[in-house]
Amino acid sequence: MAVSGNSLTCQRCGAQYSPEHRFCGSCGAEVRVDDSPQVPSEPPPRPQPLSQVSEEMDRLAGAPYDPTPHPATVPAGQLDDAVPYYIPPNRIALLTVLSAGLYIFFWMYITWRHYRDHTGEIAYPIFHALTLLVPVYNLFRLHAHMRVYQELMEARGVPTTLNPIRAVLVYFGVFLLSMLSLTLPAEAPISPAQQGAYVIINVLQATLVAWMLWQAQGNFNRFWQHRLGMRLGWMPLNPVEMAVTILGFIFGWGMLAVILIDPTLLPADPAASP
Repeated sequence: MAVSGNSLTCQRCGAQYSPEHRFCGSCGAEVRVDDSPQVPSEPPPRPQPLSQVSEEMDRLAGAPYDPTPHPATVPAGQLDDAVPYYIPPNRIALLTVLSAGLYIFFWMYITWRHYRDHTGEIAYPIFHALTLLVPVYNLFRLHAHMRVYQELMEARGVPTTLNPIRAVLVYFGVFLLSMLSLTLPAEAPISPAQQGAYVIINVLQATLVAWMLWQAQGNFNRFWQHRLGMRLGWMPLNPVEMAVTILGFIFGWGMLAVILIDPTLLPADPAASP
């Protein structure tokens, strides 16, 4: 059978006949079933992109679809227009421990700046960071910092585990440990028990601050990821961030190393001189 335009050619006599005819009009031969025109099959549908599949699955599950990609999924060449608000919590915890807790000053500064730039509210990031130096008042500023982010997340319907009161209690515990360290002798001779007390106090302080910032930044990142219309990118390491970490390492862990290795290097107390 040959196809010519919209008609078919009978293989017995060569006459033309319409596709709907069952018999050839010239020789009367029955047209075979396989002589019917073959309709080209449509190409198989293209697979949906993963983002559309995820959207459909989220809709079926009743969960809102978040079109903002995770920072790790954004190709490196497409980060130019991404907002660099995402700070890995593990990075914050590591730098906090390395800086003996001093990293909290930079963290307060950068997260207040993110809040100011995002909301347009009046805020002074440097001032808010320096308030950590003021006893008692620093607890109020830390509470306010956690509270404003908690309110932002609740207003957007983003799940949050932020607890301003808990953060204040943790930081107050760090303050109490600092007061306890002042009761220990800072000049030679220092007993092994006193050296161990110094180590425990410093490690506890750095650990408490690192845990508080790690937990808070995890919530902050979740908020930025749920911020509709925002392309989220990684915040690069900042020179000020590294400088704070180095200074904290030198003056925090360096002083502890002097106490453990050779306390005689510490300045002597003039009142203790004969």
